Amino acid sequence: MSANLPVHDDELQAYADNQLGSARAEDVAAALAREPLLAARVAEIRRQNAALRDAFDPWLAEALPRKLLWAATGRSLRGRWRWQPWAALAASVVLGVGVGWFGRGEMLQLAGMPVTFPRQAALTHVLYASDANRPVEVWAAEEQRLVSWLSKRLGYSLHAPDLNTVGFALVGGRLVAGNEKPGALFMYENADRQRISLLVRKDGSPSRETAFRYAFEDGVGVFYWIDDVCGYALSGRIDRGQLLAIARVVYGQLAAAEAAAK
Repeated sequence: MSANLPVHDDELQAYADNQLGSARAEDVAAALAREPLLAARVAEIRRQNAALRDAFDPWLAEALPRKLLWAATGRSLRGRWRWQPWAALAASVVLGVGVGWFGRGEMLQLAGMPVTFPRQAALTHVLYASDANRPVEVWAAEEQRLVSWLSKRLGYSLHAPDLNTVGFALVGGRLVAGNEKPGALFMYENADRQRISLLVRKDGSPSRETAFRYAFEDGVGVFYWIDDVCGYALSGRIDRGQLLAIARVVYGQLAAAEAAAK
C-alpha cells in the first residue's frame, strides 16, 4: 500500500488504538511525521481514550454481585441446589443484568443504584469535552434551535448562559442520559481550548435550595445547585475559584431569565 494514499479518519482511530495493520501503520506513521495536524489528531484520540479509561475502567473491573451469580446457577445462598422450573429464567435474567452491569458506563446507572448528580456531571463532561470532532449535537451557530429542542425534550424552558464576559464561548449542546430523566448539556470553550460544561436536569419536586456545593470527581471540579425543579452542575478541569466565579455568573443569568419570563 502506498504512503501517498490519503489517511482516513478510521485509519487514524485504528492507528491510535494500535489496531492498524503493520504495512499501513508504517504509511500512517510517515504521514504523521510529515503532517503535524494529523499527529495532533492522533494525540487527541489517545488522550480521549485515556480519559475514558480513567473514568470507566474502575466500574468495568467490578465483579458481578454474588447473589446474581448464585441465581444464575440455580443455587441458594445456603449452598443447596434448587433446580426449579424458574432456574433457567433466573439464568437468563442474570445474563441480562450482567450485560447492563458491564455497560453501565454508558447508562450512568444500574437500577436502584443511581450515580450522584455531580458524578454524573463529571463523567458526562469527560466523555464529551474530550471529543475534538463532535463534542455537541447542535452547534452554537444554531443556538435558538438548540435551546428550543432541549427545552422541549426536558419539558422546561431552558436558557444557554452567555459566558463571553468570563472568557468562555458557547460551543453548542446535546441531550444526555440521566439516572431517570434526560438532561441537557451546554458546552463552552475559552481561547486556550479549555472546556467547561453546564448540565441541566429537571427533577420531580420543586426546591428552593440554591446553595452551591462543590465536588471533585476524577480530576473534574463540579459546582452544583438546585433551583426550583432543576438541578444545575458546572464542570471543568479549571481552578476551583475560577469555576465558582463562572457558576455565579451562570446562576445570575438564569435567575434574571426566570424573573423576566414571569
